[in-house]
Amino acid sequence: MGTSAAVTLAPVIRPDDDDRRGYALELEDLLSRLQRLSATAAQDAALFGFGEASGFAGQVEEISRALEYLQLVAAGAVDRSRKEAANDGAPVADDGYRKTGDFLRDRLQISAAEAHRRLSLAGDVLLRTGMTGQPLPPVREELAAAVAAGSVPSRSATIISQALVRVRPFCDAETGARMEHALTRPAAEHDPDFLARIAKRWVDAIDQDGAEPTEELLRQLQGAFIRRPRHGLQHLEIFATTEQFEHLLTVMNTATNPRTTAAGAGGADGGGESAAPGGGDTAADERAGTEADGSAG
Repeated sequence: MGTSAAVTLAPVIRPDDDDRRGYALELEDLLSRLQRLSATAAQDAALFGFGEASGFAGQVEEISRALEYLQLVAAGAVDRSRKEAANDGAPVADDGYRKTGDFLRDRLQISAAEAHRRLSLAGDVLLRTGMTGQPLPPVREELAAAVAAGSVPSRSATIISQALVRVRPFCDAETGARMEHALTRPAAEHDPDFLARIAKRWVDAIDQDGAEPTEELLRQLQGAFIRRPRHGLQHLEIFATTEQFEHLLTVMNTATNPRTTAAGAGGADGGGESAAPGGGDTAADERAGTEADGSAG
């Protein structure tokens, strides 16, 4: 395979009216050509100069983004067809998997988190079907167009989608659309790490106090946790509500107050024998002892 073949793919054969080929045949044809390309790609790339290598990397990335969109389409199709089969009582629905994500994880050998990510994003950027069967636009129309065009990778699209879900209870539709537009533009020009920082700024600006934790979330998160010591220092991590934190702060301030600590140490040094049985005034006793020492001197 020559150098030019390493960076260029022949056009995919399209079905026409005379000889219609299904998507399965097109995908098989595309896969076979990609496999032939991959067979000698490493050897050919070893001869590239910087310009050729950069162009090759860019084209491969464009191909991967197109494939990422097809992954979303495939996940959405599997989810839709499984639900339709279940509603119709078809035997194919009894595949032994409780959720579509479990099926995708086993069938595609991907993680549960990746299966959930694809299904969630597919629900936002793919066309929907109404109650009567009519097609509906995607939930995130601008983001959907960018992902379909390959200008925004699916990882960046997931960051945008998750950020919009977080602010949905705290803003109106107009603000949400403005945020979607403001995040989709940099997603096409910058990496996901940069986009995540921008998305966080939007979320913090709209939801400044953060979401109120549920009782279940409180039970999962709150508490004091002993972490691994580092650099000879003990590490204690505490997650508490505002009321719990105020109580803890009061206890810590009392324990670290020099006056309280000195008074406690004095009582410990004096021992229980010097205390009056009835519990007298300790300050008065100290003043009396000082005056007695002065008179003796």
